[in-house]
Parts: sequence; C-alpha cells; structure tokens
Amino acid sequence: MNRTTLAVATAAAIVSFAWSSAALGSSDKDVSIVAEATGGTFKALEGEMFDADCEETVEYTAEVKDLNGDGQPEVFTMKYGPCYGRAGGHMDLLIKNSSGQWVSQFGFGGMYEILATQNLGFPDIEIQGPGMCLPVWRWDGKKYDLFKQCPPGG
Repeated sequence: MNRTTLAVATAAAIVSFAWSSAALGSSDKDVSIVAEATGGTFKALEGEMFDADCEETVEYTAEVKDLNGDGQPEVFTMKYGPCYGRAGGHMDLLIKNSSGQWVSQFGFGGMYEILATQNLGFPDIEIQGPGMCLPVWRWDGKKYDLFKQCPPGG
C-alpha cells in the first residue's frame, strides 16, 4: 500500500468513525428522551413491551421530534398488536408542559400524519385509522384539541 492510498484509507476511517459516533450520540440522546417521556416504559426507540391493558406483549416504536422548532423535543409513540383492533396501533404524543411534566396528547388507536398546516407554531396532526374520514387535531396553545371532526358514521 503506498502512502497516498494509506492516507486516503486513514481519512475515510476517521470520517466513518466520527459519523458513526455522532449518530450513536444522537440515538443515545433520543433513547434517553423517550425513556424520560414515557416514564421508563419505552427503553429504546423500538422494541417489545408488555401491555397490561390487553395482557399481551406488543411491539413499539418511538420518534423524537421538535414540532415547533423551540429546541424542546416532543415524543411520538406507537404500540402495535392485535389488541388495538381495526386501527392496528395505539399512538400518543408526549409534550413537556411549562412545569416540565410530560403530558399525553392522544393515547388512542390510529396512526399519525404531521401536516404542513400549523397553529401557534405547532403542526396540525391528522389521525389515520379505519374509515374514510381522517380527523385533524390542532394545537390550542396548551394541548392538541380536535379541529376537524368526522361526521357520525364517517
């Protein structure tokens, strides 16, 4: 191996290590945020847990986002399994309030879709589930509230 090849290989290894270390640090930080937000119920960004409500082991995922760009993370959680009926999953959004407490915004069946429309700096969130109508929830300054309802039977 000549000096040029060795230098290129060494530089590539350093860049690769720095990139993987940065990614690992970010992932570790997200895991810590998820664990805090869920009171330790979720111990990783994805995995399995026992859901006492349905008495089954279910799969879960968690995603850390900064929905309003204030530097404070918000946490989406999804649990998947047969105990969640036709919706196929149970979703939640955890937002830290002004007192530093994580507050559940949803906690029901469905899947979320972050929309481009906003109110007071937070995006509207569409809840996807069975049926043709997709309700939209909007931030009111303190919590997400139902903004677009589905008609009965919709």
